[in-house]
Amino acid sequence: MINPQPSDLFSDLFVFEMANNHEGSVEHGREIIRQFKTSVVGMPFRFAVKLQYRHLDTFIHPAYRDRQDTKYVKRFLDTELNEDQLHQLKDAIAEAGFIPICTPFAEDSVDWIERHGFQILKIASCSLTDWPLLERIGATERDA
Repeated sequence: MINPQPSDLFSDLFVFEMANNHEGSVEHGREIIRQFKTSVVGMPFRFAVKLQYRHLDTFIHPAYRDRQDTKYVKRFLDTELNEDQLHQLKDAIAEAGFIPICTPFAEDSVDWIERHGFQILKIASCSLTDWPLLERIGATERDA
């Protein structure tokens, strides 16, 4: 677990965003992480890679699941990874020497984040008024 002092937490930190760029493939996600690692050799900074955890069963309204005319719904469904696959990516991030960060998009996603041992969470701007999600995040147990 990463336990930096709060004042040093974000000092000289650059964050790479994975989002859905893994294209629904753990191996492709690992390749992206390898490319990130290659690109930062010799740089005097700390680096993190941020994942996004979504439970599509609760994130996408059932009335929209089968629609192909909504590009984000289609993209989320086409790139969906299960909990084990996301955990593999989180581990690959840590093994590459990066700080793993995650954005949850539903309360269920926070359960995965806790099981996977993330120390840093990022709140998506679209979730700033999602009180059930914010309360669930606030209830997480993290190393201080």
